[in-house]
Amino acid sequence: MQPKASANPYQKTISYEAALLECAAGRKAAVARIYRGEKEHLRGVVKRIVRNHDRVDDVIHDAFIQILRDSPNFDPSRGSARAWIYTIVRNTALKSCRKASREVAVEDERLDAMRERRFGSEDADDRMAEYATLRACLEALEPQRRASLILAIIDGRTHAEIALCLGVPVGTVKSWIRRELVALRAQMK
Repeated sequence: MQPKASANPYQKTISYEAALLECAAGRKAAVARIYRGEKEHLRGVVKRIVRNHDRVDDVIHDAFIQILRDSPNFDPSRGSARAWIYTIVRNTALKSCRKASREVAVEDERLDAMRERRFGSEDADDRMAEYATLRACLEALEPQRRASLILAIIDGRTHAEIALCLGVPVGTVKSWIRRELVALRAQMK
């Protein structure tokens, strides 16, 4: 009896460790090889966790962005490259589930009513002026400092993630965010 041929033709030929090392060196084509080699298995893992077929592709996309971003942190002495990849995909799927459980769908009419109760229609001009002032303050900032604020407040990134993204020390990011928030509060008064 002959052994069955692998259902995935890439599984035998791809070295996940080599692909991660290539990703760490900035060669993005390596992440595509990983994806081609594991996409069906990874999709199955994500489907079992999120139980929502519409979110599977988003989770896979987010996971592969993290794989590409964190590939320099891969340490072969701590485990196999394939296990590292699956761990990232699994954790990304779990984060997606936690995030989805906090989101509540609200009809447009109800959302409008909530906004009216909170702000009232007479405050619209005041809010527009505040937004314009905030935008002017943000545009006046140095680009990296502005990016650090936006990544922290809008994207919800950690100081370490921002430091990695901007290529500066974590302490610098913390200082920028603190100083710029204090300055923004003073300018908005």
